[in-house]
Amino acid sequence: MRAARAHGGRVIAQWAGVRLALLVIAAVTAAAAQAQPTAASRAAFQTCDSQAFLTLNIARNYMMSGRNKELVEPYIKDSALARAMADEVYQRVDAGQVRHPGELAANALFACAAEQEMPVGAARKQVAVCFTRTDIAFFLHAERSQHVVRQTAVSKVLSRLTSRELYPVSLVNQVADAVYAPPEAPDLQQLMRAVAWTCINASTVAKAASAASR
Repeated sequence: MRAARAHGGRVIAQWAGVRLALLVIAAVTAAAAQAQPTAASRAAFQTCDSQAFLTLNIARNYMMSGRNKELVEPYIKDSALARAMADEVYQRVDAGQVRHPGELAANALFACAAEQEMPVGAARKQVAVCFTRTDIAFFLHAERSQHVVRQTAVSKVLSRLTSRELYPVSLVNQVADAVYAPPEAPDLQQLMRAVAWTCINASTVAKAASAASR
C-alpha cells in the first residue's frame, strides 16, 4: 500500500511537470498563433518575446540589487542589443521613471512588435501588469530553491506581494502548484513566460469576447 501511494505521488508529480510544459508551449505560442500562422509570424513572436524578457531580467536584477550593474552583466555578455537595453534601463531607473520592471518589459515588447508589425492583442497597461505578475513565479521559485515548504512559501510571497489586484491569491496558488508539484523545480524563465503570456492571452480573449458581444 505504501509503495502504491509513493508510486501514485510520483505519477502525479510527473504529470504536473508535463502540464507545466504544455502550459508553457500553449501560452508562449498562442500570442503568435493566427488562423494560419506563418514562419515569419512565429519568428517575430520569438524575437519580441526574447527582447521583452531580456529587458525584464535586466531591470529586475538592477532594481532588486540596489542598482548593481555587475549583477546585470551575465545577461549582457557580448550582445550590443543587450548592452543598449541595459543602458536604457539604467537611465530610466536612475531617473525615477520606473516603478516596476514589468513596465520596461511591456515597452520593449511593444517597440519590437511595432518593428516586426506584430499585433500584441492587449493594451500596454495590461501587458505591464502581466509582466509584473511574473514576480509570483520569481519569488516562489526562489523559495523552493531554498527548500522552503509550499505552504510557508505561499504565505511569504503573499506577505511580500500585498496588492491582491496585481497578485491574486488564486494565481499565487496556481503558480505554487507548478513550482512545487514536479520532482524538480521547473525552469524559471519558462515559468515566468507561462505566467506572463497566459495573462496576456486571457486579456486578448476577453477583449475579443467583449467586442463580439456588442
